Amino acid sequence: MNNKLGNYISNLMTVILDSNQDQFIKDLALSELKNLSVDVEQFLRKHIKDDSEEIKKTEKQLLQEEKNVKNK
Repeated sequence: MNNKLGNYISNLMTVILDSNQDQFIKDLALSELKNLSVDVEQFLRKHIKDDSEEIKKTEKQLLQEEKNVKNK
């Protein structure tokens, strides 16, 4: 895991893989990892720049310039 995930996540993964743990504890750890996954996904969606509006604007501008060239 190369210490990239953090101690909390690494510990949860260790609990899931530990054959000596009760299944209930493993399920709790798995549930917590799933919740963390959702939280990370929401964070990424919120903070990744949405370029779709900028792309549409650029396309419109290029189409307008193309029209202007054809009309000359």
